[in-house]
Amino acid sequence: MATYLFAWNPVYWNWPELAGEIRRLKRRGHVDIGWASGRTRSIEPGSRAFMVRLGTPPKGIIGSGFTLTAPTPGRHWIDNKRKAGVPALHLRIRLEVLASTPIVSFDDLARPPFSRFRWGVRASGTRVPSTLAGALEDLWEERTKVAGGRGKASAREAKVKDGRAG
Repeated sequence: MATYLFAWNPVYWNWPELAGEIRRLKRRGHVDIGWASGRTRSIEPGSRAFMVRLGTPPKGIIGSGFTLTAPTPGRHWIDNKRKAGVPALHLRIRLEVLASTPIVSFDDLARPPFSRFRWGVRASGTRVPSTLAGALEDLWEERTKVAGGRGKASAREAKVKDGRAG
């Protein structure tokens, strides 16, 4: 299963629904959101997804889940690009963990083995190298105490591929 980073930068968008989505996640156990996938078209449903906060501190990983859909073209989220007719790719993500501040900070990611990767990605849909994805899962599980860890994501991935996720 591939692992991708999806970027949120409060400098460009303040995510006004974030607090409400965190509340919904706490009630339901997950929240489904639409998000841009940058230029990456090859993201498959069931791929592992991590949400990273960029721009202004605190920076780091604030959420995790998996993709529900493959990217499809749509309207760009940046006003001047939308007005110029530049399309963007969008997909649906089911987040099972989401916080307004990082659970894994950039300081954490500056240490080996994570220091080999540039976590301040330029766009959503950046693939995390498979050599780091397992270590990230282990750190994430430790920080979030999510029962089942990778197995939980893999079970949900199978449901998405079967069309049973809901």
